[in-house]
Amino acid sequence: MPLVYRPAREQDLERAQELVVRSINDLTQRHGLGPMAALRPTQFQSFSLRDDPDGLWVAEDAGEIFGFAFSWVCGDLWFLAELFVTPGHQGRGIGRELLKRTLDHARKRGATNRALITFTFNTVSQGLYIRHGMFPRLPIYNFNVARELLMDRLKDAQLHYAPLEDKASHLRSVAHIDEQALGVSREKHHRTIAWATPTFPLRVMLDHSLSRNRRSSALHSRARCNWLQKAVLRTCQRSYLARTT
Repeated sequence: MPLVYRPAREQDLERAQELVVRSINDLTQRHGLGPMAALRPTQFQSFSLRDDPDGLWVAEDAGEIFGFAFSWVCGDLWFLAELFVTPGHQGRGIGRELLKRTLDHARKRGATNRALITFTFNTVSQGLYIRHGMFPRLPIYNFNVARELLMDRLKDAQLHYAPLEDKASHLRSVAHIDEQALGVSREKHHRTIAWATPTFPLRVMLDHSLSRNRRSSALHSRARCNWLQKAVLRTCQRSYLARTT
């Protein structure tokens, strides 16, 4: 049977996430980094499928999923969360066709900012995104550090750590950080996913010595701590951004 591109369904999501994990680990292992991805619950994809189904697509042949794409939109920001093709079927144009459909999602929603994150060594994907008008913007470095070392360095910091709860003050704080970092609020994601999932491991850091409109910049500056000198660099990713007029 010919390959079929169709909107994703709820019953596709677990198989799609298995494909995502398999594809990521195949890529990282080929670059000497070992497996890095593990299966996660599909609550976020399920919510997005209900909220805005135009952003989720599969490539299927005879009932088998060979590719999966997932994008979401908040305000004028379109974000490509996942675009993966199963190993052994890459290089057939499946990713290109799935990307076209998720970019149509951006156009339908009027999103003028398009963004994604990919590994710097994934040159094939980089070429695909560049051909569609999305260019590298900044590197993102992933570090590992012992929790004890980090907590010891933060003993004197004026920060209060507390579980992120379903209440207006925490929602406002997270939305403010979103607006400062992304330019848009992801309130619908935080409210629906984080607080609908009891085991979701989120914590809020509030600096009570600062006014609310300065908190996000303070948290950003505290990330440049001395513990980074002892952290181990694991991977480097690169974010891509395109602005349309």
